[in-house]
Amino acid sequence: MHLARLLGDPSEADRQAAADWIDADPHHAVAFARMQAAWDSAERLRASPSLVNAFVQPPARARPRRRLLAGGLIAASVAVCCVFGGWAFLLGPQTYRTGVGEQRTIHLADGSVIELNTASLVRVTLGKSRRDIRLVRGEAQFQVAHDPSRPFVVDAASARLRAVGTAFDVRIRSQAVVDLTVTQGVVAVLSAAGHGAQPRVAAGQAAVIDSGAVAETVLGGQALRQRVAWQQGVIELNGETLAQVVDEFNRYQAHPIVIGDARLESLRIGGRFQVNEADRFLAALTASFPIDVIHTSDGGVLLTARPPDRYEEKSSDPG
Repeated sequence: MHLARLLGDPSEADRQAAADWIDADPHHAVAFARMQAAWDSAERLRASPSLVNAFVQPPARARPRRRLLAGGLIAASVAVCCVFGGWAFLLGPQTYRTGVGEQRTIHLADGSVIELNTASLVRVTLGKSRRDIRLVRGEAQFQVAHDPSRPFVVDAASARLRAVGTAFDVRIRSQAVVDLTVTQGVVAVLSAAGHGAQPRVAAGQAAVIDSGAVAETVLGGQALRQRVAWQQGVIELNGETLAQVVDEFNRYQAHPIVIGDARLESLRIGGRFQVNEADRFLAALTASFPIDVIHTSDGGVLLTARPPDRYEEKSSDPG
C-alpha cells in the first residue's frame, strides 16, 4: 500500500508512512536494501544495448508470442525500477521526531542507529555516495555503521561533524551553541563549507561548538557517563547548580519548573533520578534545602525560598 502511494504523487504523509514502515522492523530495513540492489541491477540492464535488443528483437518466426514475452519482461524491468529502486528516491529525506518526554531508537537502512532524546527532530538522507543527517532540534546519539565510501555528516545548528565507524552525542543548546560528546572513534569538526577538517574530537572527549569556534575538553569516566545517562532514561547530578538541574528536568516536562527566587539558582545539587521523576526530585530538594514547592494552576511548579522560621520548624520535625 505504501509503494502504490509513492509511485504516484506522494505527499509528505505518504513519505513519512513509508519511512515509519522501514523503521518499524529490522527486516523491513533489509528488504529496503534488497530493493535498492534490485534497482541497481535494473539500471545495468537498461544500460546494456545487447541485452535490451535480445528482448525487443526476437526471431521473426516466433515474433507474436515472443513480442508479448519481451513486453512482459520490459514491463517487469520497469516495475523493478519503480517499485524496488524508485522507493529510495521518492522517499527523499526521512524525518524522525520525539515529543516532550519521549525517546526513540531509529535503525537506518545502512546499519547505523540513532537514539533520539526528548523534543528532538532529525532529518536523514542516505545517498549512494554520502549520508547526510540534519539535527534540527534537541539531542541525538549516533552509532555510525562503518562505510568509508559514504561519509556520515551531521549538521546541527552552527556545527558540521563528520564521522566513520563512530559513536557520538550531539545536543543543540541554542541556535549557535552545540555540545559534542564522543564515546567511540573520532569525529572531525568541519568548516561551514564542509572542507578542511578542523579539530578532531576523540573518544572520551567533548567539545562546545559556537559559531565555528571549538572548545575541546577531556572527560573523566564519570563525566562521560553523566553526559550519556539520558540513553538509560536517567539524569545524573554531580554538583550542578539548581538552575542547571531545573533546565535539565524541564526538557522532559510539559509544564516547567520555575525558580522564583534568584538566590536559589546557585545551590549545588547531587543525585540520580529517572527523567520522569521530577516529583521525586522536588521532594528530595525540599527535604535538603529551605525551599518551598508551589504548584500553579497551569500545572507548573514554582520554587521559592522558605522563611527561616519555617525552615527551623521543618528541620526539627522528626517526621
